[in-house]
Amino acid sequence: MSSSESVIAIGAHRFRNSVTKSASRNSRRTGDYVLSFICVCAVALIFIIVNHPVLHWFLIPLMACGVLSGIDVIRWTRGRLDLFDPKAVIGFLAFYGCFVTPILHVAWDRFGVNNDFPLWGDWRTWLGAMATLNTISLLAYRMAHNYAFNWTARSTAKWEIDRKRFHLFFSLATVCSIAGVYAFFSMLNGIPGMVKSFEENLQAYTGKGWLLVFAWPLSVLCFMILIFWWTDRQQLGRRPASIGIFLVCAFGISQFVLMGWYGSRSATIWAVFWMAGIIHYRVDRLSRKIVAVGLVFLIAFMYFYGFYKEQGRTGFGVIEAPATWLQPKGYQRDIKLLLLDDLARADVNAYIFYNLVKFPNDYDYRWGLTYLGAPTFLVPRSLWPNRPNYKVDAGTEATLGKSSSYDSTRVYGLTGEALLNFGPWGVVPIFVLYGASLGWYRRKLTSWDISDARLFLAPLVTIMFVAAFISDSDNVLFLFVVDGSLITAAFLASTRRLRLSQRPPASSGIRPLVHSRLNESK
Repeated sequence: MSSSESVIAIGAHRFRNSVTKSASRNSRRTGDYVLSFICVCAVALIFIIVNHPVLHWFLIPLMACGVLSGIDVIRWTRGRLDLFDPKAVIGFLAFYGCFVTPILHVAWDRFGVNNDFPLWGDWRTWLGAMATLNTISLLAYRMAHNYAFNWTARSTAKWEIDRKRFHLFFSLATVCSIAGVYAFFSMLNGIPGMVKSFEENLQAYTGKGWLLVFAWPLSVLCFMILIFWWTDRQQLGRRPASIGIFLVCAFGISQFVLMGWYGSRSATIWAVFWMAGIIHYRVDRLSRKIVAVGLVFLIAFMYFYGFYKEQGRTGFGVIEAPATWLQPKGYQRDIKLLLLDDLARADVNAYIFYNLVKFPNDYDYRWGLTYLGAPTFLVPRSLWPNRPNYKVDAGTEATLGKSSSYDSTRVYGLTGEALLNFGPWGVVPIFVLYGASLGWYRRKLTSWDISDARLFLAPLVTIMFVAAFISDSDNVLFLFVVDGSLITAAFLASTRRLRLSQRPPASSGIRPLVHSRLNESK
């Protein structure tokens, strides 16, 4: 149970046997590990039966990764982690990316886009070496998270929205966003011009990135204003989740119609996630079935939108031929590309690891330069024509060599970017910092009740943690600046911080946000 609930319960039942409660929690945690191990063994056995080359020593560290990350998947499935808990989302991504994906690479014998990674040897060896490093990193991540979670003080303040300031600053932000959309469309001749520019002349987007800061968040801004009016404490009556789901779908479609032609799937996906999280926190709890259905639709959207990214409007022709959906002719993309490259980084990280070990003189570590250089994209090319792209340079050198005349546009994730900067020895410390940051945030989240204004931004924080795990520092910064900076500024200007001298009593009607689910820390 959450800390606030624990205090209330012990106060009301002072002589309750706390040893029994602790033993019960330890028993549940042990059961989670056992169940995770059983599930991982079952998945590995199925792959071995279906594809014999999977039977190799590399399965041992892969299974260790699966057990460590699968614990949070089990807890989410059993309802002991909240639906939008970042720890649960990261658990799913780690389970898939660090356990399932490497096995799929071997089973399908595919590494890189159209096998463009020339690793001269047995890939299983290097996937296993990378999995060993991932095992140590995930263990360090969990330990750092638990330490920070247990030792971080609960929030002693509550954030409240000031209605007058909310109306002023969110109205101002909305006007700026509408102006940004209008200016962006005017420069590109509307949606048809956006599509044509994406298909024929990407340079048309150059110099217009600053407009996205205003244009991109319009749907989420309007959605937040509507939900605030709906959930304001002076508004009475039941708030069914079905209406909230309808609103998420409606505003999600509007987000795609306005910004979806830019060539970014995340423009729609993160907006929908953010809005669904607000419904979950502020309106009514979403069920796991609803989230599962939504996840299927999001993955389908990612897959089919990929054809637009590759060939523009003609890519949507794939939809008209269901028989070719999984392996469409004339396209680089197929279902394997989505599952192996869009949703995971297993092969590229193993390949970098291989190159760093086998050819140490063909790469110079960046020693944090890709992190420090991430904000350089904020400087327009007009002011800095020769602006360097530190991550692209590092990734190109690590995957293609110093003499390459081509640029690598791959995304490397938390592990991969650590390899680019510090080599294998830098991965574990990065995971320690990441886990500690997550533990600190989750402890603070346990002290927010349903009326706390910070719940409007909680889904954005989850998005940032997830993006940091699967993307690179420049992608994370771009995501915040474009998706969240305008909304965050309006939000901070509209809230006031109230110091709480004591926690609200049980009879006050204010319930904790996430109950015991966020306390599943170990």
